[in-house]
Amino acid sequence: MNDIYQYTMEHYTETISLKKIASVAHLTPHAFCRYFKKHTGKTYVAFINEIRINEACKIMLSGKFDNIASVANDTGFSNAVTFNRVFRKVLQKSPREYLREYIRKID
Repeated sequence: MNDIYQYTMEHYTETISLKKIASVAHLTPHAFCRYFKKHTGKTYVAFINEIRINEACKIMLSGKFDNIASVANDTGFSNAVTFNRVFRKVLQKSPREYLREYIRKID
């Protein structure tokens, strides 16, 4: 599991295929899916999406970004639409709502 975690943290901004991450774990893709779900209780896609959203939140809260689309791109999402959908699924709010709430709390 440590190798999987390390590889994911180093490459979350890239597209990680199931075949590639399975090879890191020295398993077939099917065996990897079963192994990962058994040990984490979630799918690998859900896991990497949570990491990407967590990193996106850090970027947004730092204020060092041009727009939401650039944050999406910097954290490994292929487009802003997918980023917004996954962000809402993970945090139950849009990226803009997340930023607005943060700004309200610090004022």
